[in-house]
Amino acid sequence: MTDVQKGKEVLQKTFTYVENVSKESRKALMEEFSQKHKGIGLNSASDILRQTVLDWFSRRDKTFKLVHEKTSQGKPGDVRMDFLGETKTVHFKVHLHAVFAVNGQSPDSPAFLKEVNFLVDSREFSM
Repeated sequence: MTDVQKGKEVLQKTFTYVENVSKESRKALMEEFSQKHKGIGLNSASDILRQTVLDWFSRRDKTFKLVHEKTSQGKPGDVRMDFLGETKTVHFKVHLHAVFAVNGQSPDSPAFLKEVNFLVDSREFSM
């Protein structure tokens, strides 16, 4: 009985930690992306954002492993990414939604990161 409770506690603590780090990352990613990649071509924006996210999380916590799973794009400037994450004992998913302001209609039009949000769902955490 106690092992089940400890497992639930580990999952809850990890969920809380991942959720807090995800919230922290929003501001940091907005600043970093705006400084280093302002006005990049829309066609390369999602690739650069993906790598920026992976780099930031690996710098933030070495025990926190994050791997890109998939990227989907809706209308121009709307990007969604899913990441698989793990710690020593817990596996989880992190979802990203980013919105770019785009100046122009072509694929290489300048894009500016306008908004980035992370979603972490406790149902997607397992041991």
